[in-house]
Amino acid sequence: MRKLNLPVEDAIDVFDICISKVQNNDLKARLEHCKPNLITAVTDYTTKAPRIELHTIATHNSINGNVSSEEMKKVYTDRMVGSTSPGRYIYDKWRASAPNNICPLCAQRTTDTLEHHLPKGNYPIYSVVPINIFPACSACNKIKLDLVVNSPEREPIHPYFDDVDDELWLKAEVIELKPASLRFYTVKPDNWDEIKYERIRNHFKLFELEKLYGSHSAVELTNYNYRINEMFETGGALLVRNFLEGSWLSMRNVNLNSWQTATYQALFNSNWYQEGGFKSE
Repeated sequence: MRKLNLPVEDAIDVFDICISKVQNNDLKARLEHCKPNLITAVTDYTTKAPRIELHTIATHNSINGNVSSEEMKKVYTDRMVGSTSPGRYIYDKWRASAPNNICPLCAQRTTDTLEHHLPKGNYPIYSVVPINIFPACSACNKIKLDLVVNSPEREPIHPYFDDVDDELWLKAEVIELKPASLRFYTVKPDNWDEIKYERIRNHFKLFELEKLYGSHSAVELTNYNYRINEMFETGGALLVRNFLEGSWLSMRNVNLNSWQTATYQALFNSNWYQEGGFKSE
């Protein structure tokens, strides 16, 4: 998963921008009266997120007793997402904030939408709160939907508050069949507690990363098959091994837990692959 820098925007400032063009005086007044609740909610979120306690925040269907869930969600959908809405420039900025536009949830696909960590349908007070919103790909966004969890180990990895690249947790193994393929899996680092590892394991399962990484690694093996064959014919298994080692170390230097790093580490560790397992027949 990819860690992102916290957004710099203030929650009240964003809220004010989004509701700035509300024409209905009654709705505008009721939204304005939500600000104290919003400040409290942001403080609660900021305190609980690093402690993996966001699951303790209660779901709700209204704010301040007089703003409905639907009205608050529309502050996002109608007043931030819309192409002519007052908050659209903030939406565009956040959507473009992931390095290389790579989704932080799957660390693979391109970002093309925004994701609410606490879903706005169940936690409408957080509909336009910056620290609850981050760029993601549509596939991950659809998988997560309105996920509500009730324990710390079920909390998905939060791009703003979780660093999961401090230790190696993603590995792969070569499946010794023709054509060769890889199976991806998670391992628990010695320095991690059980909750942190369970969160990674559940995140990996929720977003179907084994299948996704397996598919992309299959393309990688196909793309490099001709080159591996040439190296084998020129310098045998040793030349292939040296190439795989260099590729693994290069990938690891960029991202410790990428599927590419896991792929080349597994290939480097496979004598079967280096000695001809790469051949399709």
